[in-house]
Amino acid sequence: MIADFTDICFKKIAARIFITPNLRLVRALLFLFLFFGTFRSAHAQAYNVDSLLHWVETHPANDSTKIHMMHRISYLLSETDVNKSFAYYELVTKLSDSLNFTYGKALASINLGILLSSAGNFESSTKAFFNAVDLAKSCGASRVEAVALNNIGENFASLKDFDKCRQYALQAIEINTTIKAWRGVALNYELLNRCDLEQGKYDDAKMNLDAGMPYAIQTNENYVLSQFYVGYGKLHAIHNRNDSANYYFNKAVSSARESGDIRNEYQAYLAEAKYMSHIPATEKITLLTKALLLAEQTHFAEGRAKAAEQLSSVYDELRNKDSSMFFYRMYRSVRDSLFSENNRRNVIVNESEWTIKKKELENNSLKELTNSQKRQIAFKDILLFLTGIGFMLGIFIVFLLYKSFQAKKLRDESQYKQKIAETEMQALQAQMNPHFFFNSLNSIENFIMQNEKKLASDYLNKFARFIRSILDSSNTDLIELSKDIESLQLYIDLEQLRFNNKFTYCCQVEPQLLQGDFQVPALLVQPFLENAINHGIGPSDRTDLKICLRVRLVNNMIHYIIEDNGIGRDQSRIYNQINKPFHKSVGMKLTQDRINIFNRETGSPSNVNIIDLFDDENSPIGTRIEFAIKCVSYASAQGHPGR
Repeated sequence: MIADFTDICFKKIAARIFITPNLRLVRALLFLFLFFGTFRSAHAQAYNVDSLLHWVETHPANDSTKIHMMHRISYLLSETDVNKSFAYYELVTKLSDSLNFTYGKALASINLGILLSSAGNFESSTKAFFNAVDLAKSCGASRVEAVALNNIGENFASLKDFDKCRQYALQAIEINTTIKAWRGVALNYELLNRCDLEQGKYDDAKMNLDAGMPYAIQTNENYVLSQFYVGYGKLHAIHNRNDSANYYFNKAVSSARESGDIRNEYQAYLAEAKYMSHIPATEKITLLTKALLLAEQTHFAEGRAKAAEQLSSVYDELRNKDSSMFFYRMYRSVRDSLFSENNRRNVIVNESEWTIKKKELENNSLKELTNSQKRQIAFKDILLFLTGIGFMLGIFIVFLLYKSFQAKKLRDESQYKQKIAETEMQALQAQMNPHFFFNSLNSIENFIMQNEKKLASDYLNKFARFIRSILDSSNTDLIELSKDIESLQLYIDLEQLRFNNKFTYCCQVEPQLLQGDFQVPALLVQPFLENAINHGIGPSDRTDLKICLRVRLVNNMIHYIIEDNGIGRDQSRIYNQINKPFHKSVGMKLTQDRINIFNRETGSPSNVNIIDLFDDENSPIGTRIEFAIKCVSYASAQGHPGR
């Protein structure tokens, strides 16, 4: 009754707006639908939420069951009462922390991710979902892990990154199929269908809908079925089967209303207005205004943007410029913050950080497996010793000593190679410093904002070439010295642009080193130059700042000298304590480890000397770094460990 009355009011007011467009009538329509929509959704979910609230209030024990119930309340209220939903999320978090209940912490992260996603904060939402994945893995909660992965896919779909969306949806399908969570499988296929529709892959969209529909029917939930009805309605409308499309859209609205799923009802109205091209403008305005109010009611930022954009287009077709501009401004105000490049970039950075963390956890698991295997080998050696001690004691002792020597040698080699791999991986991560990337991107942005197109183009070109050199060098242990010098020059050019040519750079390399086939570890010198620029040159106010790199060949050793006339180490230490109290530099330490390992492989001594420079009055005038590495030619490099 209430829903029918609301529809009648909508049609009358929408017709009035069509005849005499008036923004006051639009606002009146918004108020009317918001009032009745709130009443209808509250009525649909009242019994379920009220029963859960009553159970929580009368349940005295703070246990895992209570955490489950409060999580469910937070989820059900996420569309109708955001403030109360957030309050129950905090209760779930607090109680889970007090009980050290990892499963509850994972549920809380899911609640937080949903609330943040509805508000358009995809960066924080994605971070919350990744945290839920980690927590779910640690306690074996596969269903929660699959839900978090699907929600990550939803965020990428909102950002129009459909390949990433498919990646996470397929991971969720694999988990849900394994644990026979058919509801989850249905929702995963529905998400894949939306990606296909957005990219115009209609055959794939139908295939995914058909694959997921049996699971949706098996759940017998209006929440799931209504999403599939919307998908089928879109496909029929695209192929101009208007009667079938209208049938599915009506079923979607009916199913959503029965279960009080406001977000699904919104999707049905929005899809019908967008894909049913034959319906009159007044009906489109009615549908889109309903969708806009439902998005407002559920604090769904992305939904507001989409509904306002379509309303602006409809009014523009009607040549109603005032209404078109009103909704276009609404769309832009939401979209500028919701789908900004910074938001998209931060989501990708969060995903990259989680991937690196996942790789580190896998490495730790491999280390634990190695230790377990070592313990098993030791246990077998003891059994072998006890079994053979009565037969040939003398021969066995000799054999045991031999095996012990071989095992120690293998362990030493294994640990040594592992140290090499870890050091080189850490060095590469330190070289690809996120702060350096962000500083470079900000510099490009500043050039563009200042209309310095030539500088921006030069900077971007050099930045791309430097990243390419890092990626090329990551695939090999050694590179030609001349190519390494070129990569260092690219890095210096970038830093000079970033620091507005605050310093000069000189590079003196003996010609025979550049003309020969000498091989050196990739970007071994770069962390020393970076340290000199950031800690010596950067804080200095002098006008004659410079950095000099000298490379010489002495007694079959390549000698490097890096010298700057910055503020010196003592002043730099004071400066960092004041301006960067929490900064921890690891580049220098990792580079020294690389030098030590490389020289150990080639049988040469290792030593890195850092010398503070002073003038006649004992005032600091800079820093000099000296070290040497063994000469390696191309022919000898082919037998270098790791090649």
